[in-house]
Amino acid sequence: MSIECFFGGAQFKSEFLKSRESKNRKINIHSGQDKRMIIQAGIQKTFFENIIKNIPAALAVFDNDLNYLVTSKRWNEQTNLNPTLIMGQNMYEVVPDIPKKWKDIHQRGLQGENLKSDEDIFKRADGSIEWFRWEVLPWYEDENTIGGIILFVEQITKRKTLEKKMKSIIKALNTSNSELERFAHICAHDLNEPLRTISNYIQILESELKDNLDNNSKDYLDNITKNVKHMSNLVNGLLAYSQFGTQCLRVSSFSLGSIIESVKMSLEDKICQKNAEVRVPLNLPKIEGDMALISRVIQNILSNSLKFNENPQSCIEITMFEKKKFWIISFQDNGIGIDPKFHKSIFRIFNRLHPLSDYPGTGMGLCICKKIIEAHGGKIWVETPASGEGTIFSLSLPKKIEKRVRLDFMPHSHSTYRY
Repeated sequence: MSIECFFGGAQFKSEFLKSRESKNRKINIHSGQDKRMIIQAGIQKTFFENIIKNIPAALAVFDNDLNYLVTSKRWNEQTNLNPTLIMGQNMYEVVPDIPKKWKDIHQRGLQGENLKSDEDIFKRADGSIEWFRWEVLPWYEDENTIGGIILFVEQITKRKTLEKKMKSIIKALNTSNSELERFAHICAHDLNEPLRTISNYIQILESELKDNLDNNSKDYLDNITKNVKHMSNLVNGLLAYSQFGTQCLRVSSFSLGSIIESVKMSLEDKICQKNAEVRVPLNLPKIEGDMALISRVIQNILSNSLKFNENPQSCIEITMFEKKKFWIISFQDNGIGIDPKFHKSIFRIFNRLHPLSDYPGTGMGLCICKKIIEAHGGKIWVETPASGEGTIFSLSLPKKIEKRVRLDFMPHSHSTYRY
């Protein structure tokens, strides 16, 4: 808040000083004009004093000897000073522990400088510390004569204390996150190692005993192999999830249509198996974001639409429309659908709506998708079409992306993530 917004110019200061001086000297009234001038000066003094006293800011006016002339109510509240006792008193006598640097600032103000600071520390004589935002500017008796200074002060100690606590909390969280990341790496390595050993021994058993195994034994080994793979996927998926926020988004501008076509090519086998049709609108625009991560979200949504579809001919229709600051991209399928009561819970980690035997997966894909989209400043949600059949997944992406956190899906070259 600038002090200058409270005052119309030099005339106010001049008239205020004159009205104050009229109290301290004997005045001879020789005419009605003199009497009117004195009455007018008194009215002006009362008017301007009331303006300052009721300004919603901590404000004080001093003469050129730095004696108090008038203070606002907010000033009195913040300083705990009695306005009746301090009027006419010198600032440094009232507050004797004002530091030298502030005294120098006051003198510069008396020389005509306008000075301000958004935050400044005040170390009191008793060792306590306070923070202030302040502004100093001169007021003038006439165009060339400085009559004193106006001082605006805002107590910001509480804010600075909160900022310090916040920085401490953020530092502690960063330390905790780093420790969790290291822990996740260790867990992933230590858990994957015995899983690989189990998998290797199963292969040895199948190779050496393949002619001596009955059907039940083969089923047992097959089930063990499937569960080992599932456990490995869970471990690697959890590792990917835990590493979210370790890097910045690699923001670029890219063609959404090209990304969708690339994802379709990678899912070509599944699309053929499901006899599926993926309808993509023509002339899709360029969007901003981390191309690799947005591609992974689209791949996850399309994979789910294919997996959770029992129709003889699967159909996925992609639509896109523009809002003022966002792109909205929707994927509608004719699959088995999702009960509306699960529309929010499906984005939670390890949440599965169907048995693993019916539909394989870790239950982490949509949770990670949600994190990716939110890191871009967007949202992802699911709806049931008006027809009641199938599902609509929608995501919003800002047209301008800030460089926020990203999720590194491939921390180790040997890791494989399956959604």
